[in-house]
Formats: sequence, C-alpha cells, structure tokens
Amino acid sequence: MLEVRNLKCSYGAREVLKGIDFYVDKGDVIAILGSSGSGKTTLLRSISFLKEADGGTIRFDDFEKDIRHIKKSEIRALRMKIGYVFQNFNLFRNMTVKQNVLEGLVTARHMDRHEAEKIADEFLEKVDMQDRADYYPDQLSGGQQQRVAIARSIAFRPEVLLFDEPTSALDPELTREVLKIMIRLAKEGTTMVVVTHEMDFARNVADRVIFMENGVVVEEASSKEFFTDPKEEATKRFLRTVINDYDYTI
Repeated sequence: MLEVRNLKCSYGAREVLKGIDFYVDKGDVIAILGSSGSGKTTLLRSISFLKEADGGTIRFDDFEKDIRHIKKSEIRALRMKIGYVFQNFNLFRNMTVKQNVLEGLVTARHMDRHEAEKIADEFLEKVDMQDRADYYPDQLSGGQQQRVAIARSIAFRPEVLLFDEPTSALDPELTREVLKIMIRLAKEGTTMVVVTHEMDFARNVADRVIFMENGVVVEEASSKEFFTDPKEEATKRFLRTVINDYDYTI
C-alpha cells in the first residue's frame, strides 16, 4: 500500500533520517517508538510531504517515484490519500468544531456544502463530539480538541491515517478519551501509523512495532514479539526506561 525505501532527510547539516525503509499494508496498525530526536516525527512528515526529504523512493499503490522528482500535482494527489493528526491539534481557533471539519472538505475537496455538512456531522458523531459542534476550540478540553482533529482527518476518508504523538500533550484522563477513539478506529480496520509513547497501545493494539534510534530503524517486529522477545540491545535498553516491570537484563 504505502512504502518508502532509503528515505533520507536533514535539517541543515544534521542528518535526521539515514536511509529508512518503511511500509504499511492496508488495515495495518503500526506503532513507531523511540526516544525524542530519533527521527519518528520527521518520518511521518516526510512521507506526508510536510517536510521535503533529501532522497528515497515512495510507493503508494500503483504510484512509485523518486521522492526528489515528484511533482506538486502528484504531491496533492498523494496528500488526498493520507490523513495527519498533529500532536497539538492544529485547529482553527476562529472556527467552530463543525467548521473545522467542514473547511477541508469544502476548500480542498471542493465538495458541495450541504453534502460536506452531512459528512462533518457523521464524523463528529463518530468521535463523540456531535454535541460540541457549535463550540470553539478554546471552549474544549485538550482531549476534545484532539478528537475534533481526528474527525477532521478521517472525514476525508484517507487510505492511511498518520498520528504524531496524539496524546503527548494530554493528561492521563484526556489521553484515555483519545485512545478510546483510536482503538475504535483500529477495530474498524483503519490503516494507522502511530508515533506514540503509549506502550499499552503499542503492545495491545498495534500489529507491528518499529523502534527507531538516531535516524535508523533498529528493530521491527510483531507487537507480541517486540515486547516479549526483543533482539537488539538498544531495544531492550529503551524498554527498560519506559516500562517499570520490564525484566530483561542487558
């Protein structure tokens, strides 16, 4: 479905991604783990063209091209297939909840406004936010804002949904609200790539786990194998720092 090969990306002289190979198949839920600065967010931003990569190949279904030579029209077409949920919501503060969901449907998809309103209502209900449709973002909790951001992304009906640490700005109670929606989407077969620090989500919901460090993929495995039988010393070291009862010795 979606694959990148030998993906490289830098910020100035600092190489952040050092030749990443990554793929996601339809219906997969993939958790990407790693310490801050490991390149997780840059990977998501590169494959969604929010950050220009330095090199690599991207394939989406039958489309395949060197990422350095991709045209703007091709980027627009690929973005229509990819939904992105940001860490800090990125809602329009001067728009209501419903307007935030409507805006992309009407302006980017050129959808009839009446049809777009029906879709907005449908997806706000899906994330349990239909009763806040006329509220503004500043009237919502962080968890509610993130649920609106998810509704906005899935209203496009993307083929793959990218989450960039969607709960890291939330307290534990609000985190549970958002994870509940994400688990529901996973059970419905939504293709998801999730950069996260939520180990329970990675262990119990994800099909595969990818662990990154210093701009490379250190280890990739099924969620069960990753947490019960990691192969790399760096993986074991990471798990010991994030899971209190992790009992592997190094």
